Amino acid sequence: MRKFHINKFPQDRIYILLDEKFHKKLFWFIKRNFRFKEFNKIYFRNKLNWNNYKQWKRRLAKSNKTHKVRFIPLWFIVNMSKNFKDNFPIPEIENHIIALHGPSSSSVIWKPNLPLIEERRLLKILAHLIGDGHVGGGFGTKLPRGKSSSQYRNFDRGLLDQFSKDLQVFGKVKTTINYERGELFIPNSLGYIIEHIYKVNTDTFNSRLPKEIYNIDRSIISSFLRAFADDEAHVYEAHIDFYSANKYLLIDLMRLIQLKFPEIKISSLKINKNSKNPKYYFYVMGESKEYFLNLIGFGHEQKHKELVFNIERSLLNKRGGETWYDKKNNP
Repeated sequence: MRKFHINKFPQDRIYILLDEKFHKKLFWFIKRNFRFKEFNKIYFRNKLNWNNYKQWKRRLAKSNKTHKVRFIPLWFIVNMSKNFKDNFPIPEIENHIIALHGPSSSSVIWKPNLPLIEERRLLKILAHLIGDGHVGGGFGTKLPRGKSSSQYRNFDRGLLDQFSKDLQVFGKVKTTINYERGELFIPNSLGYIIEHIYKVNTDTFNSRLPKEIYNIDRSIISSFLRAFADDEAHVYEAHIDFYSANKYLLIDLMRLIQLKFPEIKISSLKINKNSKNPKYYFYVMGESKEYFLNLIGFGHEQKHKELVFNIERSLLNKRGGETWYDKKNNP
């Protein structure tokens, strides 16, 4: 499993909070060794703003009776590690990061898990964001109405709850779920991190699978495919359809299934021209429905029930009353 250290995160969009002791150590090191002007000129090409630097240095902002801690932009921290790696190596810095967030008023992630480990939960989040997710915030741009938040949409309550739990792979993540509207809102920073470390665009028409995904063990890839199927697959009596308006995303997905699960037979890519925008699809052939259930399956409760029902009905017709359950438990 790969590890993503903070220097692999989008440095222009992530802000971090150091514990007080390490924060003092960092800025005392700068004060002891440099005057601000030479420090700025040598290591930051005069791009540091003195007023901003003073705020980062103080860490705690006092306003009347309130005390608000100040977050430091990640690019500053990574630059310090790059220039003074013996004093501030990335792994040591990560041990002293107690929170992070995205630009502006993005929600805070407390007790972040660093480095970020590439495991099942992370791959499921990636699949959901590519499927029925949206990475919002439009950092640095004027946002169209209704597009300011990152979210995942699905009307299956179990999937919304599970997605919220999976997000804890990042740390202590606060989410907001609206079951009636089938919406789960997440901090924009997490979407930025996912898109950056995997070098993908999660937009419907521009998303592709990351190149590295083909090298990941199939036991983890099964979780990715299950999450994608929960969002972008239909269960029919004779087969399971995967569909999208994005032709090349489906081609990537077909390649991934063929590479990691050759026992699952799939069709060639098809196109449905009856809709306003062409819809592309391929399907898992009927002969492979049991393989699909056992190797990938669904987290979506209704889709899982429909697939099991269709398999059992097929077996009843072919084996004179023997159900899928009987076959599995009485080989």
